[in-house]
Amino acid sequence: MVTNELTIYLAAAALVVLTVESCAKLLNRDSFSIALAVYVTVFAGYFVNPFLNPKQYDYIPPFLISQSYGQVLIFLIAFRFFMRVAVRWVDSQDVVDVKPALRCSETANAHSHRDRDANGDAW
Repeated sequence: MVTNELTIYLAAAALVVLTVESCAKLLNRDSFSIALAVYVTVFAGYFVNPFLNPKQYDYIPPFLISQSYGQVLIFLIAFRFFMRVAVRWVDSQDVVDVKPALRCSETANAHSHRDRDANGDAW
């Protein structure tokens, strides 16, 4: 049975912690909802399916189940790390200005295009 393996509990604990963190960031508007969508997908695929279809997992040796949940744990940790790196990289990129004519008409007190986007101002 799937519930006899330690790694399922470690992966489930990591998934709960990361989901709570992602929800907290989403409520504070500090994050994308992409991470939350990935966590829900992992939950549905790896933690709900074994309980909905337990007979499909009866013939799999326990060490393979343990390894698979170890891989899920590694994926969750790597996804969180690389998601943070990707967000920092995207934030550091300078957005190409699609209307260069606006650049010429800006005054010294005008804000950059990122400030206009953040304030919701139209181009």
